[in-house]
Amino acid sequence: MANRLSFEQVGDVVIAKLAGRIHGSYADEVDTALSHAAKEATHIILDLSELEFISSSGLRTFLKLRREAIDKGGAVAFAKPTSSVKKIFEVASFEHLFPIITSVEAAFEKWGIDPKTGLKVD
Repeated sequence: MANRLSFEQVGDVVIAKLAGRIHGSYADEVDTALSHAAKEATHIILDLSELEFISSSGLRTFLKLRREAIDKGGAVAFAKPTSSVKKIFEVASFEHLFPIITSVEAAFEKWGIDPKTGLKVD
């Protein structure tokens, strides 16, 4: 599978869909793109349904992204990680730092944000 990264923004939420393998120079590209996305949103959903592998440099990018979101009162969630990526997260104890959600919509629900408008639901 080819490496791909795409973004969608709904209000203060950015959905980043990652595919392929995050390592080497592609990890640097992902880091730059996600850092830019973090400036545009408080909450970030990483759709990992097509991500096959992530290296330590990719994990570091996710930690940096989490810190940036928390500093702005937001959060980062992983949606639908593949089994191979989920195992990497377990080894790195990431399941204690990031919510692992079954779908993008479930992340919106967890945060009490309307998935169509990106606004908090009262």
